[in-house]
Amino acid sequence: MPYAILQTDLTPSSLDQLKRAFRTVKFLTEVDAYTLGSDAFGIIVKNLEADRAAALQSALRAEGVETEIADQRALPEMPATKFVSRLDCLPDGLLIYDPLGRSFRLEWGHILMIAAGSVRLTEFAWVEKIRYETRYDWQGHPRVEQVRDVSTKEEQNFHLVLEIILTRAVGRYSVTADRFNFACLGERQTNSLPENFALLVRDLIRFAPQAALNRGALHLRENSWELFTYPSKNAFFEEIIWLLWRMQPATR
Repeated sequence: MPYAILQTDLTPSSLDQLKRAFRTVKFLTEVDAYTLGSDAFGIIVKNLEADRAAALQSALRAEGVETEIADQRALPEMPATKFVSRLDCLPDGLLIYDPLGRSFRLEWGHILMIAAGSVRLTEFAWVEKIRYETRYDWQGHPRVEQVRDVSTKEEQNFHLVLEIILTRAVGRYSVTADRFNFACLGERQTNSLPENFALLVRDLIRFAPQAALNRGALHLRENSWELFTYPSKNAFFEEIIWLLWRMQPATR
């Protein structure tokens, strides 16, 4: 069965700590420290056999990094999501709108976790190039034709992302700031997308004080306008999974 190495808290390990620990075991290298370390937001390594997990845990402990070994199959999964582009924070509940403009009310007590941050996402953009070719008709007369070549290009861009996870982790609602209608802020709405995003997250935290918060949401709760960044969607999601793992008795 596969095992995962989890941090006991979210204090990030230094690259040097990981490099020294990885050198101690034979199945990881310094290069792995760069790739795994940059994405380690609670979960350091996955898909290890039992003996390798134990060896890596011992090597990390020698570097001052406390971890625990978990049966990877027992880790929570990200709940199924629904993408929303409009919300209203009302005293008696969170009003959620579907794509047709219909709404329903979610009681604030049903929110288990609020996770937010500036997340680097991989996207694919359509690229169109126009070129001109000389072609000949059946009589040999030349003519210049416009030809469009369409391809996709991979891009990595930061987006402001919000996840509202429901009690018992039965589902979640996902918000991407640049596709969201911030009319719910009323007169507080500004021309700044990050400021609007921060105001929305703070409203959610204020109405759902029982909700657990990831580091990005905690950052905004402290009235910081500086957004917490995640190097990838995987890092953002793994921190949420780590928090759900720590909360597991409450999610059952």
